[in-house]
Amino acid sequence: MDDPNHRDGSGGGSSATPSPSPSPSPAPGAPTPPPPPAPPPPSGSPPASPPPGSGTGAIPDPGTGGSTAFNLSITAVPQRGLKLDWPAVAGASSYRIERDADALDGTDRFAEVAQSQGPSITFTNLSLVEAVNHRYRVTACGASGCDLGRGTAVVSGDLASAVVSATADVDDGTQVARAMASGQRGNTQVLAVGLPGANGERGMVLLYERAVDSAAWSPLPLTLARANGAALDHFGASVALSANGHWLAVGVPGDDAPSALDGVNPNPPVGTAPVNDSGAVQVYRHASGGGWNLVARIKAPNAGAKDAFGTAVAIGNEGQLIVGAPNEDGGADGDAYRYGTAEADALNDRSAEDRGAVYAYAASGDLYSFKAYVKPPVQPGSTGVFFGAALATDPSAQWIAVGAPRASFNGQLAGGVLIYDLAWLWSGAAKPAPLAAGFAPQANRSSPVTPNPAPSSPAYRGFGGAVSMGAGGDWLAVGYAEKGYDPQDGGPIRSAAGQVIVYRRQGAVWSEHSVLLAHTPRANDRFGISVSLVSANGPQLLVGASEDGARHKGLQRAAEVALDDAQGLESPVDAGAAYCFVANPDASQPLVLKARLKAPTPLSNQWLGLATAMTRDGSELLLSGHHVDTSSAVFFGY
Repeated sequence: MDDPNHRDGSGGGSSATPSPSPSPSPAPGAPTPPPPPAPPPPSGSPPASPPPGSGTGAIPDPGTGGSTAFNLSITAVPQRGLKLDWPAVAGASSYRIERDADALDGTDRFAEVAQSQGPSITFTNLSLVEAVNHRYRVTACGASGCDLGRGTAVVSGDLASAVVSATADVDDGTQVARAMASGQRGNTQVLAVGLPGANGERGMVLLYERAVDSAAWSPLPLTLARANGAALDHFGASVALSANGHWLAVGVPGDDAPSALDGVNPNPPVGTAPVNDSGAVQVYRHASGGGWNLVARIKAPNAGAKDAFGTAVAIGNEGQLIVGAPNEDGGADGDAYRYGTAEADALNDRSAEDRGAVYAYAASGDLYSFKAYVKPPVQPGSTGVFFGAALATDPSAQWIAVGAPRASFNGQLAGGVLIYDLAWLWSGAAKPAPLAAGFAPQANRSSPVTPNPAPSSPAYRGFGGAVSMGAGGDWLAVGYAEKGYDPQDGGPIRSAAGQVIVYRRQGAVWSEHSVLLAHTPRANDRFGISVSLVSANGPQLLVGASEDGARHKGLQRAAEVALDDAQGLESPVDAGAAYCFVANPDASQPLVLKARLKAPTPLSNQWLGLATAMTRDGSELLLSGHHVDTSSAVFFGY
């Protein structure tokens, strides 16, 4: 991540003091880049636990020579920011600001990050899950050197006032979950937010951009929607951005239009009857120097009523498109059937209700072609599998993870995930065998389902109801929001507490790496209803728990989560939360909890965590839920 923006507090247009080491002068009006890091001082003991609130007083610091300790306060400010204030020191002409990125690891690792000419400085564009553990040291410097005084403080408090909040004046008054996806186009972060409940559930997608060195998201004037869309289309129920930020796929699972031929830009004869809830996908491409252009409208070639094609979408850096239709009724054997060959006859089988299917498309420029139709293995009770309810891919679209949240791969209707290597499909090579690797949990789920369930049904929340893959195609997170938790104390099972399992690929072999739960699993928290995983700096995982009732706001450190949960106090009902996990120092060990995230002002029935996303570098965590009458917030950034 680039060094965060900072502003010193010396007043009237003053800029930070230049680094004493040779470097180009900053452009007029631009922030001065921080000097190279100073060598860390000798290791020492971690600071005492900070007091509650958004700032701290001075922490005893041995300093150097005759340095005098002064108070340093830290306050959370907007745009993912921290403001440092300290008293002016007589004779000081500048102040050196150093940061220890982890105040809790027991080792002093201060590095210089800025200089200020006055007794204040503000940093923005910080990763708040990292900033909650920062420690800062300010040293006063004058003609005699940097020995005039020093103050040290640890960041404390919930940082709620630093959380970014994006609002929009849209008609989104339904209880339909949102969707989110991120990408990075050069030095621009891109975010798509699907609002399928907007405008009478016709749906829309809002687009936002920000520079990588800025914390402020700017809404684009373009709002995406289906031309002549109808109520209950649910445009935006799923969204996917390519990692490079050039391609956007939008699912429209309630679309009723008929299909024709291979389903790409179909033009059926006039008078062709609609196919209710057959679904569709619209694909957009970003034009160089311009905006987003619709390049394809896609239906399944075998579109059937209530197939919900577009419930899940994934897209690669070259426009490779994967679409899930979890209610598709094809009964063909488990395989990938190439279109345009005799294998395509499999598309005509409609004998297995709600078994589900996945469709693969390739792009050549702006022109799409249908490549393959993928079906899950046939197993006992293999109707109602909902294969394709969730999808994830790597940037090259080689590795594809497909969720089937009511599969019986272990005979227990607990759900499952299949992982495909599709390199052969895009290159035109021979089909390999075996075609896929599969995973299934060892636990029952008890939620009853009916044919063609609604999008909010528990049927989609079994193991595989949410999936996310890292950029290298070597890490995969799988959500299981309906998983019950057995406290092992003779008490009742806590239904729908939720669970996430993380898998790691080494070579061609996938294996289980981490089994993750909320710190205190509670009934109906639905931990794992959404997952977002990035691996730019090792695996980092954001897990939504849409009905979490923890009482705090903003962010809580892992140790604080334990203390707060022990008291059993709750926030507004179903306010929701998300949990951030990061790599263990021992990479072979399970991921560890970093922080729990809540809204700056939690609201009842906000269901925060229904949608999660992260910027591709993991520097900002993004959360959404669904519309609440008293809030116009579309998403929050941490």
